[in-house]
Amino acid sequence: MTAKALKWGEIGAVAEALKWRRWLPMPPPDVLWERKREMARKLREPMWVPVAHAELEEAPERILTVEGWLSLEEEYLPRVCAGEHLHAHPEAKAAIVIAARTFVLRAMRDHPTLGRVTPIKNGAMFQAFARRASEECVAAAQRTRGFVMRYGGKLILANHVAGAPWREDGSRELDASGTEKYVTYNFGRSGADVIPTRLALTTHPGNRGCLSQNGAHWLGDHGLDCEKILRFFYGEDIKIVQFGVRQVGSLAGLVALAALGVFGLGVDGK
Repeated sequence: MTAKALKWGEIGAVAEALKWRRWLPMPPPDVLWERKREMARKLREPMWVPVAHAELEEAPERILTVEGWLSLEEEYLPRVCAGEHLHAHPEAKAAIVIAARTFVLRAMRDHPTLGRVTPIKNGAMFQAFARRASEECVAAAQRTRGFVMRYGGKLILANHVAGAPWREDGSRELDASGTEKYVTYNFGRSGADVIPTRLALTTHPGNRGCLSQNGAHWLGDHGLDCEKILRFFYGEDIKIVQFGVRQVGSLAGLVALAALGVFGLGVDGK
């Protein structure tokens, strides 16, 4: 499995294989990449880089998961919303669904068998989906149906984690999940200024950061709509587009955008 993953060139697959074999603790993706470069140098061989896959232009109606075939929009995404943050603010739920949709479709783009022959996993190593979804999570998926995030014309990696809970003043509480270190705060940032997440190779062009689900809940509860929540964590220059629709860059016309008044809040981890 490890040898195949190395030839495949997918850093995440290498990391997962190493952890599965219990040969060593999960190293950061950049460390694995550097090891691969050093191995290629010692062997005097060129590095193998995976061939780029065609960009997805439409989402599949159904995907194969460990629980069988599920409708992407009617079952899987609402259940991810419930599994990742059942009690999030409605705007945060909408943002989480868009992130989850982008995440799974980008993974399916990069791994052609995933969701088709290879079942999509359930859990923190991918995305957690509950046994059933709440009405609010179903509504969040319906409201944002088909919307994904792109940068440079391609789906971003769209990592998202629990992150630390936020206090009323916007400071961070104790991070019991251990995931706050992966969260990125990209409010007002664009281009090369966008901070990538350490959950993925930091030099990957699709790495535009990582959303905090608890942070999204706080932001929604304090007046930010789902579009601005996404830009808060992934940067100002992401394009929010809907499959099959030419107009890009905004959710306006599909969702009601709230008036905002919290641009002065601090974004440093506390």
